[in-house]
Amino acid sequence: MQNDKKNSEWLSVIELVTGDALLYDLLKYCPLAILRRWQLQQVRPGTLICQQNEICDEFHLIAQGNVDVFIHADDGRKYLQARYHAGDMLGELEIFEQRPYICSVEATSEVTLLTLSRADFCHWLTVDNYFNQKIIQSFSSQYYQLSKKAGEDSLYSLHQRVCHALWQSYQHQGAKSEEITINKQQLSEQFAVAPRSINRILFELREQQIITVNGERIAVVDPARLHQQAGF
Repeated sequence: MQNDKKNSEWLSVIELVTGDALLYDLLKYCPLAILRRWQLQQVRPGTLICQQNEICDEFHLIAQGNVDVFIHADDGRKYLQARYHAGDMLGELEIFEQRPYICSVEATSEVTLLTLSRADFCHWLTVDNYFNQKIIQSFSSQYYQLSKKAGEDSLYSLHQRVCHALWQSYQHQGAKSEEITINKQQLSEQFAVAPRSINRILFELREQQIITVNGERIAVVDPARLHQQAGF
């Protein structure tokens, strides 16, 4: 019975990897012995996958779904660091020296994870030069994004960053209807500020007749001035 369960999970892993271009690109040179060590995990929305300050002893690949990566402050607030999707890695920074997780990771949808123990992960790196290169690329990308965000946080005011976020959403969502949907709580987490700071900026933009606000619905009535105030 146990062998049947393992074989079924093994077949599910193979089916998942070969059916997804991102996963296949990461695992195409993974040795068979390591492939057989992967475990499938199904995670419900709202579940913590990684807990800030807990020791990392597993490596995860997101096979399906989305997660938020955030830091918990001492006052209980969450500061959003990134949003990860299928093909992204979890734990690759901390696992080498079994360091505590820098951030917490929470599922924001139904998530399917491929999970590998630290010992198997380290063994994989010693025998798969292709994956070594992928890990280096991942580190480089993360460092670039963090440096870019740190630069923006230093160079641009909160007002400019909120305007830029609204402008980007307008470009993606509102080019036809002029209306966008903004989650104020997510904005406060993204910019590491209290919700009242976000509300104050939205109020200022509304008073200047750049936007109108109706709950979470925002209509951009003067896109040119919004873009100008972003200053990016």
